[in-house]
Amino acid sequence: MPTAKALTPPTVESVASYVRKNASHVKHVQQHPHPMSDSVREAEYQGHRIVVRTRYEIEVDGRTVTGHMGVTNDGHVHYHPVPNMSFASAIDLVKQLIDIFPDDFAKKAKGAGRGKRPARKPKKTHPHHEKLARGA
Repeated sequence: MPTAKALTPPTVESVASYVRKNASHVKHVQQHPHPMSDSVREAEYQGHRIVVRTRYEIEVDGRTVTGHMGVTNDGHVHYHPVPNMSFASAIDLVKQLIDIFPDDFAKKAKGAGRGKRPARKPKKTHPHHEKLARGA
């Protein structure tokens, strides 16, 4: 294990270099559709087995918001792309996404584009989805 002296804190330049080096991979990963994922919560209560499955299908201005969402047993909603945050509701989560990523939710000028973007349909899974499905 490295000592504290051996660790070098990141600099603006080192972070920028890392982002440039990995940008094409990240862009590729973000462009493929993610299938809907259920959040499953389970509990035992007075000899009863409780299972609650929740699936979120969220749209903003007719455009589907993609990404893995889940709900904790206490009802807080979390979103895979912002893993260090949780929200009291899915609405609060989406409001925060609009604040954090305003360019992703910018409305096109009237007459620009093709109107509503249809929801993406999952074509196939890939290894990181299979791990999630197995609970790995």
